[in-house]
Amino acid sequence: MQLAIDRGDYCEGTLLFWTEHHSGQFSEGYARMCRIQQWFSPGPRFDWQSISDGAKDVYRAWCEREGVQCDYDKLSAQIDDDFDLDDECVAYFVERYNDDPEALCNYDRSDFVNCDMCYTRDLLRFYDDNEQSVRHWFDEMCGAYGCTSTLEALEGDTIDSPDDMKEAMVNHAMTYLARQILDSISPDR
Repeated sequence: MQLAIDRGDYCEGTLLFWTEHHSGQFSEGYARMCRIQQWFSPGPRFDWQSISDGAKDVYRAWCEREGVQCDYDKLSAQIDDDFDLDDECVAYFVERYNDDPEALCNYDRSDFVNCDMCYTRDLLRFYDDNEQSVRHWFDEMCGAYGCTSTLEALEGDTIDSPDDMKEAMVNHAMTYLARQILDSISPDR
């Protein structure tokens, strides 16, 4: 993989990679890290968020070359500051899309039932197991869309029983959350 980068980006990306992945004081990675520090001295805050996009590309190139997974590209790392990873609904998306966050782009065109959970029994089980979290995200959706009641938010759905309401709430809440996560990881959309 050929990268067109400047020396500062190379130094930043390489130093961060080898700081995190060297194999001890007498390893080749440690030697590279020390050589880079002769020419480049990072500031007091030196982490993934503080380095440039070019340096991130260098870091990813080192990951590819050394056969290491780039944990910063995982969904959990990308949304850690914006979402509570212990929330059951958020945890569902982290588990499902952690290695491929870009797959969330399907939520631009579809909803939770069509993308992830198409069976009624699964939706009902999900609601029963995670009711508090589902209701939280459903309320967030209602606030964002200006709905004043649950019935207003479910106006277009066919509700013949309480189970139909649970299914619809899961679908709307999880679709809303998926879109929020997608907006969080793709701010330029």
